[in-house]
Parts: sequence; structure tokens; C-alpha cells
Amino acid sequence: MNNRPEEITPHHSPQVIAVSSGKGGVGKTFISVHLAARSAQLGKRVLLIDADLGLANVDIMLGLTAKGSILQVIEGQASLNDILVKGGERLDVLPGGSGLHELAHLSAAHQHILLDELDKLTQNYDLVLVDTGAGIGENVLFYASSSETILIVLSPDPTSLTDAYALIKVLSNQRNTNRFMVVVNQADEAAAQMVFRRLLAVSDRYLDVILDYVGCMPECSSVRTAIQSQKLLYSCGSQEHVDSLNKLIDSVLSRPRQSSRVGGLQFSWQRTLNEGLHANNIRADEAI
Repeated sequence: MNNRPEEITPHHSPQVIAVSSGKGGVGKTFISVHLAARSAQLGKRVLLIDADLGLANVDIMLGLTAKGSILQVIEGQASLNDILVKGGERLDVLPGGSGLHELAHLSAAHQHILLDELDKLTQNYDLVLVDTGAGIGENVLFYASSSETILIVLSPDPTSLTDAYALIKVLSNQRNTNRFMVVVNQADEAAAQMVFRRLLAVSDRYLDVILDYVGCMPECSSVRTAIQSQKLLYSCGSQEHVDSLNKLIDSVLSRPRQSSRVGGLQFSWQRTLNEGLHANNIRADEAI
């Protein structure tokens, strides 16, 4: 019997935040990268994990050269430390692997192997950010529900709102996750508040979840410039937009940790597994 999750001391476990979205193109990775960079600037030891497996692009956005992929770790050809890339003085990046079909469809056994390795690695950090894929695929659900906190990124696009709700619904109904931070990207405060109220209204009506609006990031041309030049907005954006970004990130970092979910990725994975087994047992009993 593995008692490791119970042996972890919550006060010494890193905070783990998954950054997810219902659809692509809403700026999820942009938020992840800048959340990591800002946290490192504030003195935290940060690990940014590119968990958009198969379509990884965190290293590309930061202008880094990946030394390998998570697939090599799963296949026993390398350790996580072997493929870790320095993204700054206090920031390390764990590349995922782009264009690798195997990574986009990990088996439960491979997910277990990866999270076991990640749990050992993440104990060296204060903050672990997991940039998941978009949508409601199995990998997205697995890594989001295995994190302490989930940050949902959406835009004013109606399809983004619909898909964000779908992601929250699936995580709530299937993965017993009921608290979410929400950021509205590509919108000023007035537009963002309107989008959030629409999401909140439908969630309150049909789901048992708590949504915490943490802020917005206005649309600006400097964001596209930063992405195309593989630089952070801090080096090419106006002070106004940098201030808006920092306000958003500081709002995320100021939120208290969820004591019931503290314990690192492996602890959360074990909790998720136990909940899944419990649900299966209930369904089996009902079928008798």
C-alpha cells in the first residue's frame, strides 16, 4: 500500500494551478507563461509544465529550445530533469512535445507514471503551473482535476463561453471539482464582467460550482507582437497593458489556497483515483 500522499506535509507542498480553456485561441498559454514569469519575478521558484501534450508550444512562446519530450520520460529513455529547460533565474519549463500522437492519447498507466515522476520533481518549487490543452479531452480533464486550483481562461467569443461552461460542467460532474478561478482575456473590464455574469448565471442554474472572477486582460496589438517575436509582453508592451497584466496575475496569486486540495499533483491524483473507484463501486451496487 502506498501511503505517500498522506505523508506529504501540505505546508511544504507547492501550489499547483492548472490553466485550462474550453477552446483554443483564447490566450491560455499566454496567461500561463506570464503567470509563471511574474511569479518568478516576485521571488517564487516556479515550474511551468506544458501539458498540452501533442500540441505543446510553451517553449516556442518563450523562445526556448526543448531538449526532449515527456514521451521520452514515459518510455524510460530520460528523466524529467534531463528535459527540463531554464526559462529564467527562478523559472524552469518542462516541455511537452509537439506533433506526437502518443502524448495526446496517454493510457492511464502512462498518466500514473508521469504524475509519479512529476510529484518528485515539483517538491523543489513554490508554484507549479500546468498549461493543459484546450477542450474536454481525457488528458485535459486528468491534469486539471489533479491540480490544486483550476484557472479557466475564456474570451468574449460566444463559442468560448459555451466551451468554457462545457469544461466546467464535465470537471464538476465527472471529476468532483467545484471551484474555479475565471479570467476573461481579450476584453476590457466592462466586457469581461458581462461575459463572467453570463457564465455565472448558467453555472448557478445547472451546476453546483463556485466561480471566482479574478480579472481580465484587454486586447492589444502588443500581445500579438510579443507572441510573434517569442518575447514576454514585459519587453515590448505599453506600461498600461503591462500594468493590466500584472494586476490580473497578482489577483490570481493573492487567492488563498484550497486546504482540502493541498498536497501536490500525486496527492491530487490519488484523491481523484479514489473518487473514481468510489463512483464505480456505487454504479456497480446500483446495477445489482
